[in-house]
Amino acid sequence: MVSIRREQLALLVCLLSVAAAFTTPSGLTTATRSSFPSIRLQQSKETDAEVSSDENKAEHQFYSLDISKTIYTSSIKSPKDTYIAFAEKGAANAKMAKRKIFHQSVLGGCYVGFGGLLSLSVAGNIGGIGAANPGLVKMAFAALFPVNLLLILTTGGQLFTGNSATVAAARYEDLVDNRELIRSWVVSLTGNVVGCALMALAASYAGILTGGTSALCTKMAIGKVGATAMQNFVKAIMCNWMVSLAVFLGGATNDLVGKLVAVWFPISTFVAIGLEHSVANLFLMPAAMLLNASMSWGDIIFRNVLPVLAGNAVAGALVVAASYSYQFGGLGGKRRAIFAEKLAKRERRKTLLKVRETVGVAVEESSSALAGLAQSSKNVVNNMVETVGGSRRTASALFASKKNTEQ
Repeated sequence: MVSIRREQLALLVCLLSVAAAFTTPSGLTTATRSSFPSIRLQQSKETDAEVSSDENKAEHQFYSLDISKTIYTSSIKSPKDTYIAFAEKGAANAKMAKRKIFHQSVLGGCYVGFGGLLSLSVAGNIGGIGAANPGLVKMAFAALFPVNLLLILTTGGQLFTGNSATVAAARYEDLVDNRELIRSWVVSLTGNVVGCALMALAASYAGILTGGTSALCTKMAIGKVGATAMQNFVKAIMCNWMVSLAVFLGGATNDLVGKLVAVWFPISTFVAIGLEHSVANLFLMPAAMLLNASMSWGDIIFRNVLPVLAGNAVAGALVVAASYSYQFGGLGGKRRAIFAEKLAKRERRKTLLKVRETVGVAVEESSSALAGLAQSSKNVVNNMVETVGGSRRTASALFASKKNTEQ
């Protein structure tokens, strides 16, 4: 019996060793260069015939910032290299043909609709316990909603909120131009509107927006237009700050579990707080209107949609993309060069002061030495004069004595 257990234990250890060998993450090597300002465009090895069409050119090019030579031995990138991947993602999204951006954006809008519909269906039907514990409803909604961004990140979908950060980062690093940035934002937003509207229509037609689901949808929509435009603008900035960081963190990981964790916490944060996400609202507002909610399209557009779009764009392009470009990329390159120049001048000034102090001390010491030498010389001369004077007096005395003797 003991021998059988030992054999089983040995077999188990062997199986675990094999499993560990197969599950150990392999190194991921990213070749980058030492400075941001110059950008290198690496063409793929495809033939010209294979990449002749506009939509395939972007797909067969590798847009690399080549900032640092890093060998990844773990499942997460450094913050600097995560920003590199973040900007490269924006360049890849913006370089797609318009119809492909639109296609991926429609799918992205649909996935946001799925996430919103899932959250409404569960959180809206918690029942009496939810009425007594409103935090429980928020938590249920926030815990389920992030599924949409996980679907988008893992399938290549596009959202205006994400592109406002990633494509802006690509622009700061000169991977795209202004025309490509504007095209990306406009086309992705249009596709998101279509995808969200289709999901709202499908949910209404299928009879899913009923009971607690419809009640929560209507309540949330009315609450969103009840705030002022400026309040929604500030909420939108805070919201897309979290969403852009979710995209940023999602790009830092190389496995599906890591991406799930990276997405879940920031997205559930903004949902639980009650912040404003423009694409999510593009699903929620049409769904509420289909339920005959007591609000007008004017309130929806001017008190919510427009200020939320503006706030999301500010958060993505400035709060996240510009700040990390300043820290790791092109926007900070000039400032770092200026700082380095000022630092070099300061060091040169400190060196010059030290030289001056050293020379001053040397001159002072030399002056003291010369003064001492002069004094010593003076003393020697005085001694010599006194000696000569004494000799003269002695000689005079001897001469006088001799003269007296002769007399």
